[in-house]
Order: sequence, then structure tokens, then C-alpha cells
Amino acid sequence: MGMTIVETLFDVGQKIFGLKIELAKARQNRKQQVAEFLAAIAQTIEEANAELRQGNYPHGKCQELFVHSQHMAAAIGDLVGAQLAQELGTQLAEVYEIERLHAELGADTDDERQRKLSVLDQAAGQFRATAAFVRVSP
Repeated sequence: MGMTIVETLFDVGQKIFGLKIELAKARQNRKQQVAEFLAAIAQTIEEANAELRQGNYPHGKCQELFVHSQHMAAAIGDLVGAQLAQELGTQLAEVYEIERLHAELGADTDDERQRKLSVLDQAAGQFRATAAFVRVSP
């Protein structure tokens, strides 16, 4: 059994956070682009999470995550290496069906549901923290 959607999002977030030093080496104008890209991924996850917490279906979030996954190599490949950026994009693409979480959460116990939503929060936080680090680095 592979990783769940939330575990995979957390894993990609953690890997991105681990690359913050490499990402921060970019020239200033590139830093802004990288930070905006990562913040956009965080926002997609946060918005999906907010909908899921309300018991709502996160409309359109699959497509947003998929678009981000397709841009990963172009967005950070020059800074972390094309191969790694491609792998992260592929990993993100695997879970772009975040809307499936709606059905998954509906079948979970309340504790398990809260745990998954908490991990989703943490995943968004990893992207957000990396974006902030890159943005303020000298």
C-alpha cells in the first residue's frame, strides 16, 4: 500500500522544505517567482483543507494541484536539479486527486479524519514556510 494523499503531500512539502537553502540561492527576481509558486501550492492545499473541514467537496482543487505539479520542473529545476524537480512534480501529480479525500474522510472515524486534516495543515505549512524562507533570504 502506497502513501495516502495527505502523507504524500506532507512528504513533498518536507522535501521542498529540505531544499530551502538551494532555493534561496536564486537571484532576487527568481526568489520571488519560487516563493510565489510555493505559496500558491500552500494556498491550494489550505483552501482544499478548509472545504474538507466544512464537509464540503473541494471543487477545482484537483486541477490546481495538477497544474502546480506540471510546473514544478520549470519553477525550481534550475535550482535543485531537473531530475529532482521532475520527481517532486511527479509525486505531486500522483495526489492531484485531492477531491477524492472528501469520500475518504467521510468513511473515516472522527479521530482519523482530524488526524488527516492536521497532516494536510502541516503539508501546507511546509510549502508556506519554504516560500517565506526563500522570500526573506539575502
